[in-house]
Amino acid sequence: MASRVSKIYGDAYVSLKAEEGALLHAAEEVMAMKEIIKQNEELIAFLCHPQITKKQKMETVENILGGKASDDMMGFLMIIIKKGRWDALEEIFDYILEQLKKLQGIGILSVTSAFPLSEEQKKKIEGKVLEASAYQKLDVSYRTDASILGGLILVMDDRVVDSSVRTKLDSMAKHLSKIQV
Repeated sequence: MASRVSKIYGDAYVSLKAEEGALLHAAEEVMAMKEIIKQNEELIAFLCHPQITKKQKMETVENILGGKASDDMMGFLMIIIKKGRWDALEEIFDYILEQLKKLQGIGILSVTSAFPLSEEQKKKIEGKVLEASAYQKLDVSYRTDASILGGLILVMDDRVVDSSVRTKLDSMAKHLSKIQV
């Protein structure tokens, strides 16, 4: 789930880009910014350092990204620095990308299974989720976690459907522990 900070800043940026009708460009720019930041650990350390002033941080970002990023993105980054939220930037960018995909009719689904799923099983899951949602397409990530023992855990739009064997066993254990003999 997204934090309150990422929702506040992310929603502001997304609404600006939606008004401009520039959702696709915004998604490309946010992904590019994420990549630039990910590749520059020194920049992150500099921008998170408490003894460096906000003015120095803003000047540094302007020197590095000026002319490469749009005016909207530069303004957004300056606000993030002024408000001392640089440490949440990656989470904010992830939230923005998620919201931009939603506006384009693309749902983000995370599927966890105990064992790798076949292509047929994946298609069946995707089909059922598309039927039950308002999305036209899905961006799906699959992962395996043997600790769930069996079943699936689906996460989409801050909703979790946990039909894992582990959860069912834990639920049974709690219920049985309340029974007095």
